[in-house]
Formats: sequence, C-alpha cells, structure tokens
Amino acid sequence: MRRSGSELEWADHHVTIRGHQFYDQYEGSGGTAIDFIKKYYDASFPDAVQMLLGQSVAASPIEPRQREREPFALPPKNENMRRVYAYLLKQRCIDRAVLDHFAHKHLIYESVDYHNAVFVGVDDNGTPKHAHKRSTASQGSWRAKQTGSQAAYAFHHIGESNTIYAFEAPIDLLSFISMYQKDWQQHSYVALCGVSSEPIMYQLSGER
Repeated sequence: MRRSGSELEWADHHVTIRGHQFYDQYEGSGGTAIDFIKKYYDASFPDAVQMLLGQSVAASPIEPRQREREPFALPPKNENMRRVYAYLLKQRCIDRAVLDHFAHKHLIYESVDYHNAVFVGVDDNGTPKHAHKRSTASQGSWRAKQTGSQAAYAFHHIGESNTIYAFEAPIDLLSFISMYQKDWQQHSYVALCGVSSEPIMYQLSGER
C-alpha cells in the first residue's frame, strides 16, 4: 500500500482506504473494515472480527481476481442540454465559452433518462472510453461513472505545453479554466473522477 494524502491506495486491487472505510475503484463499491477483511482475505464474519481484534493467525490477502471488463457504452443523449447548461452556468458558475467548447466537442452532454450531466473521456482517436455522470438536481449530489469506463481516459483536455493540472472532478476542472481562461487550451487538464491516479499517470507516461 502507499499513502496518497489522507488515504491509502492498494494499487494492485484498485482500492482506496480512508479511516475505517474502503472503496473499490474498479467495482464502484466499498464498505467497512469487516467488509474489507471478508472480501480481500476471503474470511467469514467471525474470522474477520477476530483478525481485526488481533486474535487470529495472520492471513495473506487473496490475489487480485482476473476481472472481465464490462462493455462500455455512453448513456443515451437527450435532445437538448437545457438542464445541464442551467446547472453548470447558474449553480456552478462555469463560464459559457468554456462550457460551449466542451459541449461542441461532444465531451459534455445531457442524458435522456435522468437529465444528468455526462462528462466524456476519449482516447487518442476520439473514441469514448469513459463517462462520469453528475446529477443536475438542485437538491442532489449524486455522481457515478458509467459501467465499463476505463479510468485512464477520464474527462480531460490535452494541450501542447508541458503544464498539466489534475482535479478530483470534471466540474473542478471547468471551474479552474473559467477562472484562468488566458491561453487555457495550450495546457492540459485531467479530472481523476474520484481518487484514482490512473488518469494523470497515463497522461504522464508518454504512452498516449
């Protein structure tokens, strides 16, 4: 494990740990310390409790499972972006020109089902590989990634300069650009869409 700010990262399993809670970045689920022991040490509930109390023989974590990647498909698009524009412009104070830029490139749109804001991540060929969904409801803060998303391609803009900015969420990225618009397209910006380091590490690896 390695420390990342206030969290621990278990890279082999795509898991982050904060306090007594863990979150599996691949599966999009998490739980308590007992859930962690049961899941990654293949232990029963009584054994997990004993391990946490230091009353059982130490066990080794199971090897990461070979997971079949679920197919990726973007959420169906709504015929307009009224709710997304209203939410991002009025509630989140994103600059219209910045929003227009990403919308015209089809990197931000509105889903047809729940009218969520969808932030699209593409590969070097412009093929969508990742989608981060954010509720536009005034009383909600729901967010999730689309099933089958590949973390390395999370929402981003890549410029020609050697400067790259990393953000936790797409809206943070858009807010920063809105505040510092001078020559912004020359630089690179990456949203981690959580706490995964894969998006920024991919952009820095030179594998693009």
